[in-house]
Amino acid sequence: MDATFALLVNALRNADIRVSTAETLDAFAVLSHVGIRDKTLLRDALELTLAKTVDEKERFDETFERFFDQLAFRVPAKRAMLRDVDREEIIETLRTTTSTDVVDTVESALDNDRDRLAMLVQQAASRLNLGSIRTLREKSYYVDRIAEALSVRELDDYVGSTENADPAVRYLRQYLRQEIRDYVDSQYRLRVDATGKRALLDAALNANLDRIPFEYQHEVRRVVEKLADRLVRDHRRRLRKATRGVIDIKKTLRRNVAYDGTMFDVRWRRHKREKTTVYVLCDVSSSVARVARFLLLFLYELTDVLPNLRAFTFSSRLGEVTDIFRSKASDEAIEDALFFWGKGNTDYARALIDFRERCGTDLNSRSVLVVLGDGRNNYYDARADILRELSNRVKQVFWLTPETPDTWGEGDSEMPRYAPHCFRVATCNRIEHIERFAENLLTATR
Repeated sequence: MDATFALLVNALRNADIRVSTAETLDAFAVLSHVGIRDKTLLRDALELTLAKTVDEKERFDETFERFFDQLAFRVPAKRAMLRDVDREEIIETLRTTTSTDVVDTVESALDNDRDRLAMLVQQAASRLNLGSIRTLREKSYYVDRIAEALSVRELDDYVGSTENADPAVRYLRQYLRQEIRDYVDSQYRLRVDATGKRALLDAALNANLDRIPFEYQHEVRRVVEKLADRLVRDHRRRLRKATRGVIDIKKTLRRNVAYDGTMFDVRWRRHKREKTTVYVLCDVSSSVARVARFLLLFLYELTDVLPNLRAFTFSSRLGEVTDIFRSKASDEAIEDALFFWGKGNTDYARALIDFRERCGTDLNSRSVLVVLGDGRNNYYDARADILRELSNRVKQVFWLTPETPDTWGEGDSEMPRYAPHCFRVATCNRIEHIERFAENLLTATR
């Protein structure tokens, strides 16, 4: 039972449920008290011990059910397909044309002896070390090897070479392969993709943000939050090292007089740095809204290390949403920003003028300006001179656009006029692009 429980914990971790070593030991104690006779009691007790959030509880229930329902041949062979079959004739025919192993497997399938077939599959899986499966490509390999161990490959050859093979034998061959395939798939999900969504999510994350299906938005949000959390931890660690400064020789010598000059207690000259203010101008019109949603979420998660962050959204007129982000949960704050300021025809000149009126006197050499937008101005006057003026006042200007450089300047795109006044212009239409930008932004604000 200990080994089985360890596999369950591993499956839960694969389902993105955070289970620490201490929590695993607590769960072992719970297991010793509630036992394994009552499945519902066991599930509820372990869920209370290991799952912390509503999302984790949902994934726990799904993974728990899948883990304890992983035997092969859970689906019985259709009796309608085998009702009028002459069992003895089929067995005798196979006995004269195939091996004993094929006969044994077909006999078990005809008798609907699923326990024996499941045992054979699991024994083969154990010999082949199916527990080491890690990629989608390996699934077909293990299906073929297990099918070979049950002599299904030989049955394939028999059906393929016999024109008048009994329909029941053809059906049994298909049934055996399908059940083996389902078993391997269940093992893959438990060991690699416990929620059954990771492969699809990976494909979504590699696609442009504006093409991610709505049903994966929640999963992608969790990925963004994890990436932001990692960036925050890394940034704080680097910041501690950067602000530590150089060794203060005088203080170090004084502190170590008691140790005969041996420098056990090193003292550092710490540099006091003026905090950087980050101003974010985010186009939330329909053409950029999906990318804007994820960028705003990323910035929301970075507020602990970017305390001087002021966020503005616009389509035509510009509005500040800093207070909304401070007072509401991320989902609600982002939706409010998109709803209130995502209406109207996009006008970058109008937004830049509004920003200059609001914040022009606050900009200085410790300010960083970030603009997210495609630069498509509906053929209004671009007023690139305003961006040039703002750029001269701040430390750096980053412009993030969901479009690739080959489209800049096409139609109503004003990117060729805005780009010369930016420290960096980058395509930003994937999660990896937002992550890379966040790293550059954190570096710029040190």
